[in-house]
Amino acid sequence: MKCLLLGLLLPLCFLAQKKYYTIGEVLKNARQLSYDSTTVKIRGYITKKVGKTTYLLEDRTAEIRVDIADKFLPGKPFNDRDEVIVEAWVQYEINKPVTLTANRPVTHD
Repeated sequence: MKCLLLGLLLPLCFLAQKKYYTIGEVLKNARQLSYDSTTVKIRGYITKKVGKTTYLLEDRTAEIRVDIADKFLPGKPFNDRDEVIVEAWVQYEINKPVTLTANRPVTHD
């Protein structure tokens, strides 16, 4: 009985873990991710500030603009060589660039 219970619960532990997306995957699946209101978790580098709260996020696959409210920026200073983790909603509109809106604090090591 214990083995059966463990066998049923173990896969759920792995499902609960959040997957890291690449920016390329987000761009490819933006319509579905936006429709599902999925929070995507991306590892990358904030390389440039392009607006008051808009930043350019890059990884090895692509780059994307991400809107990060001041309350979600890390308290500890970082630069474009520090890898960050951004959790955000995907913003998809036809004939417009795909963007992200951070919905949790940005973290870095």
